[in-house]
Amino acid sequence: MSLALFNQLSIAICIVDHAYTITRTNECFLNHLAVNQSTVVGRSLLACFPVHRQFLQQNIDSVFSTQTPLLSSGSVIVDTSLEVGSDAAHKWQDIEFLPIPSACGVVTQVAICFYRPTMLAAPKQDSVTTMSDSQRLKRSSDAYQEVVSELKQLQSQLLQSEKMASIGQISAGIAHEINNPIAFISSNIRTLYDYLEKYSAYVHQLDEKIDATANKVLIADRQALKDKIQLDYLLEDASDLIEESLEGISRVMTIVKDLNEFSRADNGEWVSTDVRRGIDSTLKIIHNEIKYAIEIERNYSPQTPDIICQPMQLNQVFLNLLINAAQAIEGEGKINILVAPLDDEHLMIKIKDNGQGIPDEALTTIFEPFYTTKPVGQGTGLGLSVSRDIIAAHGGQITVKSELGKGTTFTIVLPCSDNCADEIASSDEQAIRGGHSA
Repeated sequence: MSLALFNQLSIAICIVDHAYTITRTNECFLNHLAVNQSTVVGRSLLACFPVHRQFLQQNIDSVFSTQTPLLSSGSVIVDTSLEVGSDAAHKWQDIEFLPIPSACGVVTQVAICFYRPTMLAAPKQDSVTTMSDSQRLKRSSDAYQEVVSELKQLQSQLLQSEKMASIGQISAGIAHEINNPIAFISSNIRTLYDYLEKYSAYVHQLDEKIDATANKVLIADRQALKDKIQLDYLLEDASDLIEESLEGISRVMTIVKDLNEFSRADNGEWVSTDVRRGIDSTLKIIHNEIKYAIEIERNYSPQTPDIICQPMQLNQVFLNLLINAAQAIEGEGKINILVAPLDDEHLMIKIKDNGQGIPDEALTTIFEPFYTTKPVGQGTGLGLSVSRDIIAAHGGQITVKSELGKGTTFTIVLPCSDNCADEIASSDEQAIRGGHSA
């Protein structure tokens, strides 16, 4: 969901992680608590509502554990952070807890939706303003429609992530199926090439025998027959055709190898990988997208260490960034790729293009789901959002710098030490089990 749409919702929403820490809120939530973003983000949700600490904690834990939405209909939460009757005192009825999966399918955050906020009456207030049934019904209906819209968008993001994983598995299967017929076709053509060489040797020896007879009639008949069927041309051209076929097969086998390398299923396992190989295989996969006018400059440090990661997931990130870079370049241009250690425990990857650049106002929202600067129908707005989630799941960070007319640079920082890798794997496993840190 775009930041603008998120803030326009009349439902108070905050997003928390496993430690119940608020990572994000919308304007409705902030307005009802009369606080600003910097005051709330990073604070424990349980501290904001101490009276309802147990209720919130149990429901958040349940969503992390079951990875399914939870609606607590009729529940009432009262904000007691300020004096009852003040402008910031509210109560919320009906609270929904929604799981937010990462690109890897693991629930890493929970969104808490507070519906039907109403002002609490002061103890000595003589009259209480109440909503009519029709007003209450309309507000509930509007809130329901907004939640449905949000859930549809979250579902689309999850489906996109699942689709990418399915494409990887299908591609790996196709690569395996292509390898088998290509292997015997290659073997047969090489055997045919051997046969052709033996036949050519036979024709050559036969010519020598005929010439040795000095029989002019026989020699003339042989030459007439060779001219009629263009034997010399056939033997030469057949050799060229076979060599070209073998070269074509070799190219297909290379493409299949690159496709298999790019999309090999990692089954969720964390393995030691050289990211330079993943970038190279990705470049080969998108060769047709960039080969005509875009120069690729690789700057790979020889000291680049292997990192513990999910290769197919990182390859998806490289694919998204490289295609975006290629599409940002009009006409001729250059993409520079840098891979080098940042320090003893981190690896840095930079993908820089000299394309159109990104406007300043878009830089803060390009990682939001469904945000895109591409024309309608040419982009889902999920590529960078999925990439950010994948990098976050690897314990890394992705940042962007851009200048209009000069280009864009995406920087990825990933942990590369064994200790960091163990922590990531442990955290990922904990998230799958639905655990949390207190």
